[in-house]
Amino acid sequence: MSSILDSLTSAFGPDVVNGLGKALGADPAAITKGLGAAGPLALAGMTKMASAPGGADALMKMLPEDSGGLLGGLGSMLSSLMGGGGAAGSTGVSALLGPGVNAIGATLSRAVGFNVTPLLGMVVPAALAAVSKMVKSQNLDASGLASMLKTEQARFVDNPANKDTVALVNSAMQSGDRAAAKISAFNGDWAKVTGGPAAAMFAVATADLSGPLGAIKEAQAASKAMVDAAGRAPPDSLLAAALGGGLTPEIANQVKALAPSKEKLLDLIKAGAAAMAAKSPAEVQSYKATILAVAQATAEASKEGGFLGIGGTLVSKDEQAALDAIKAALA
Repeated sequence: MSSILDSLTSAFGPDVVNGLGKALGADPAAITKGLGAAGPLALAGMTKMASAPGGADALMKMLPEDSGGLLGGLGSMLSSLMGGGGAAGSTGVSALLGPGVNAIGATLSRAVGFNVTPLLGMVVPAALAAVSKMVKSQNLDASGLASMLKTEQARFVDNPANKDTVALVNSAMQSGDRAAAKISAFNGDWAKVTGGPAAAMFAVATADLSGPLGAIKEAQAASKAMVDAAGRAPPDSLLAAALGGGLTPEIANQVKALAPSKEKLLDLIKAGAAAMAAKSPAEVQSYKATILAVAQATAEASKEGGFLGIGGTLVSKDEQAALDAIKAALA
């Protein structure tokens, strides 16, 4: 009988790996390395959850009803990845790995050499689907599920060939736990911290609309600036915990909820900086610098004016005004 990890290995075949490499801008060898860590991480997360009081029942409720195909078609997978499959934007990933999921992703990303966080948004649902299939085929209840996970986790950990992967997964989960403890001190203000940099992106992008293609470039540039800043910070830092996954759908939705109008975007930026200053003054300057970097990257991502990329202005007058307003808000 194949294991959960065997099922994941079969699901993420060469064609999928190549497609992921193109979508994430990473070499297929790096994608394979990332998958080699993401699968055991999902297994460890499920085992940890199932071992907690009431955790196995909660995990049973997370399992998908339809587990016939772990991943579906490659096209739909990549569409999900690029249009809303980031780890922090996936309910299953956040529920399984907790609020420190971006810190977990940041730790793995340093090891594999690319932003692995979006990959978790695919691996975790695939792992849940594999478990669902096993639960149905073996007619397991919550107790049986916990026992199955514990057995497979022990078999993986006890294999000397997996020593390095086990150490990396443990390090990532410890970073996640430390980040979660810090995040809990913010209570409702955490959404303001995660939303601040994205609010800067929206403030610049809406100051001078660039069209559909330009908007995509701006979002990608802003997301990269977030990930780069998180990558330079310690994996269990608040900066990594807030932005390690880049610009996710969850963060975008938070901004829309907290700043329903353009005029409220600067208020959100100020609120995020104020919350960081109150709870972690040592990180507030790095946080403000990240907001400015995101805003600048957005402004420079696409030329305004011109035709088909010819001519135009890299940073328009309206974009510069937005940049100046953001700088003033953070002063």
